[in-house]
Amino acid sequence: MAFLADWYPHKDLDILTPNSTWPLHRGLVEAVGRKWSNYRYYDPKTKGLDFKGFTEDLKNAKNNSIVLLHVCAHNPTGVDPNPK
Repeated sequence: MAFLADWYPHKDLDILTPNSTWPLHRGLVEAVGRKWSNYRYYDPKTKGLDFKGFTEDLKNAKNNSIVLLHVCAHNPTGVDPNPK
């Protein structure tokens, strides 16, 4: 996060984090003086990926946004967007 805060030229943008994420992620964003906002990821009704919300939020993100994506092993929801 410090690297992005120092070198990413688009200082006025939020960093998008999945809903849900580890609390540390949002804390790191705040520690470097940036703001975060959520994008939809986990659907508690299906206990799976909110694909419609996920893609809608990414399409509506400002140009040049920074998006935090989880790899499967570090995803706190346990949801894998794999189509299998």
